[in-house]
Amino acid sequence: MTVDIPRLAIIPTHDRPVELARLLDALAPQCHAVIVVDNASTPPVHESYPGAIGPDTVMGIAATNLHIIRDEEQPPNLSRLWNVGLDRAAAHAEWFGFDVYDVAIFNDDAVVPPGWWDLVSGALRAHPTAAAAHTHTDGDPSRPAVFSDHTKPLQIADRMCAWAFVMRGELGLRSDETMRWWYFDNWFELLARRAGGVLALPGPQVANTLANSTTVGALAEQAGRDRARFIELYGRTPW
Repeated sequence: MTVDIPRLAIIPTHDRPVELARLLDALAPQCHAVIVVDNASTPPVHESYPGAIGPDTVMGIAATNLHIIRDEEQPPNLSRLWNVGLDRAAAHAEWFGFDVYDVAIFNDDAVVPPGWWDLVSGALRAHPTAAAAHTHTDGDPSRPAVFSDHTKPLQIADRMCAWAFVMRGELGLRSDETMRWWYFDNWFELLARRAGGVLALPGPQVANTLANSTTVGALAEQAGRDRARFIELYGRTPW
């Protein structure tokens, strides 16, 4: 990997060692550093890969470039976990003097194909936009890219994939922690649209293999509260 712009990945995770290992392996040749926000996993993330951790690498990522942050809050505030990772990425960039850097956020069950970051970052940096990803619903590679700013209503067909996207880290965007589980990713997209726009790209689609599987019990109740909070902020739900 030879790119001019540093690439920092953020992965919030909870009790998914197999999926996380797959994602770390996929990201190893695509980015410079990974920040794993370990939300109360049992066992903790740093204990999950005894066969894969050598003196210098973890899943192909240089050990010095893998940062694990432990967070114990349960039920989780996923919006805050994004911000924990974004704050660490900003501190990393400041420490190394990065004035410009990519920061990407991934669900821990995302399946990221080879070359994905090159495609997304290339589009992001070639366009005056704050964030870029493939579309939420369409992996058709013949579909044209769609640019959306704050003047365009949020529609599911043009929505940015929220489980794997890249943004300009230097903009300092942060999530709204009053929405803890759902809808904050929609609000984050609206924030990015106001900060410069969002570019939704054609395929390849990034799979979200365990989508909604944990939205039960307390988290399902939280999703309802998040929906009400989104309506309070935005005036309506987008779908």
